[in-house]
Amino acid sequence: MRTWIARVILAASLAAPSMAADTFDLVTESEAAAWNTAQSKALQPKELKDFSTRDLRDDNSAPTCHSTPDNDADNPQIRILAPPLGRSLTAPLDIDVQFVPTGSAAPIRPDTFRVCYIGLATMDLTKRITDRVTVSEKGLHVAGVQLPRGRHHLLLLIADRRGRLGRREALFDIY
Repeated sequence: MRTWIARVILAASLAAPSMAADTFDLVTESEAAAWNTAQSKALQPKELKDFSTRDLRDDNSAPTCHSTPDNDADNPQIRILAPPLGRSLTAPLDIDVQFVPTGSAAPIRPDTFRVCYIGLATMDLTKRITDRVTVSEKGLHVAGVQLPRGRHHLLLLIADRRGRLGRREALFDIY
């Protein structure tokens, strides 16, 4: 009888999804420490050639972590629906982002989505998100985001088909 119960428990534990498999590190503790120290300045390019307000529709390009919008009133908006910002959070997080175009004539280009970690060094984290979820014209939902304890400054960017750039900064306080 004990052997049968042990087999059932073992089989159930192997069949049950692991909580660790449902989460991923958006930023590790060592990365956050490295990107927020004076040594991280060495990671930055000497000359920021990609810092611009260039017209993204001219070359059908995507923004970089150093792109800036020219006119906030006409640019698409980025809304962070979850988690609630401005208070202490516990990882793992589910992040819901909504993109709001400024008009029906200029839909959002999902391929231009960028998420960047802002510290003494700025790092592009986009692939860590897009490898797990699909970014649509409406936005994205990513579950199981692991961030280490501390304050994390993220920058989100999106462009529309007219080349206008939406930008949203967010602070995630993880405790």
